[in-house]
Amino acid sequence: KKKTLIRGLERDMKQVAKAMRFEEASRIKKMLFSLSHIQDVALLKADFEQRLAGAESFRIEAYDVAHISGTNTVGVMVVVENSQPQKSQYRKFKIKTSTNDDNASLLEMLSRRFGHAEWPMPRLVVVDGGTAQVNTAEKALREWGIAVPVLGVVKDEHHHPREIIHG
Repeated sequence: KKKTLIRGLERDMKQVAKAMRFEEASRIKKMLFSLSHIQDVALLKADFEQRLAGAESFRIEAYDVAHISGTNTVGVMVVVENSQPQKSQYRKFKIKTSTNDDNASLLEMLSRRFGHAEWPMPRLVVVDGGTAQVNTAEKALREWGIAVPVLGVVKDEHHHPREIIHG
């Protein structure tokens, strides 16, 4: 679906540029740039029309846990606002409490992230994983009184997005 989405956006960009709506064409061009940097493109598609209409800031935070055979566990947070990667807001969390349990590591990472009240609140949380990771994140956010939807991205054997899970 990524290729279809990109073709559609490129077509839309050309149409609005031809109609001399350059600001709108620029927003679409920025979305295309983001799509080349965000693997989980399907998450951006649903909000496409809203962003073109100049809607308020839409912040997505995506989380992933990585380790080497259960050691050196780290969690990463990637931030996209209004279809633009916010690299200065990316964060890496060295996981301290768990080494080989992705759900426990995710919980620690989310706990540390949402402990920062000064950071902007996301409108969507995305986790790398399936139902178990989505349930872990949803339960934690509920307990902390945070009402943000959670999506999970299930990857195939080539580490490409295969399915989007939501609670």
